[in-house]
Amino acid sequence: MNKAFALFLLLGIVCQPNLLHPQAKPTIAVLTLEAKNVGQETADAVSDILSTELFNSQRFKVIERQAILRILDEQKLQMTGVTDMSQAVEIGKILNVEKILIGSVSRLGDNYIINTRLVNVKTGALELAQNATSKRGEEGLTEAINDLVAKMSEKIQVEGSVIRIKGEVILVDLGLNHGVAEGQELSVVRLGDVVTDLGGTVIGQAEDRIGTLLLTAVKADYSEARVGMVKLPFRVGDKVRVAAAIVETTPEKPVVRKKEKPKKEGDQGKAVDTPPVF
Repeated sequence: MNKAFALFLLLGIVCQPNLLHPQAKPTIAVLTLEAKNVGQETADAVSDILSTELFNSQRFKVIERQAILRILDEQKLQMTGVTDMSQAVEIGKILNVEKILIGSVSRLGDNYIINTRLVNVKTGALELAQNATSKRGEEGLTEAINDLVAKMSEKIQVEGSVIRIKGEVILVDLGLNHGVAEGQELSVVRLGDVVTDLGGTVIGQAEDRIGTLLLTAVKADYSEARVGMVKLPFRVGDKVRVAAAIVETTPEKPVVRKKEKPKKEGDQGKAVDTPPVF
């Protein structure tokens, strides 16, 4: 009886893989930025701080830089000064990451400029190009890095899935650890057929926006939501994406206009604060 129950439980878990494997943060490797008119030590320091701040953004799983150096050393490769996207993709495949960040640190006069490019390892496509400038020399680099990561976090798409539907309550596998908050609006997207080029290479996938969700309770790695707008009934497995900023749920107080007090004799010519009510 116990064995039968255990088998039943195992089958139940296997049939609900989304509950076992919620949407994971994409794994990223930050290669050492190329030094242009600056010392390599400065470029190394920027790369280290950039890795730390990307981790703190809670948008990525960041590969520890010493681990990157060790793996690339075993492959007789270097991660310093990589600016070619195809080379970055090959390194990304060796590191087994989803995204790889390359770029440079350069100096123009008193300005230090950090240029970065985020490459999708699977497709080889450039997902994001972003830069930030320090106008205070090396002293302002940390602030520039924080600004850079903030801009990247705004532009990087946060995607999860619908993992359970219980009446009017819908669970999604995005939570505090993914940077969402109560009141956040999510787009619900249903994926369709893959799109290929003439050579048969997959270059995209059809998708339809079928509605929206509003997060009502946010936990560490998942959230409860209610339906906002719906075109088609939602299903487990539909994709959800951050669509907008936090929605203000507190209704605004109505503006009550005070009635003007009747004028007394001798008030002619004085300024009136409240416009007359007709």
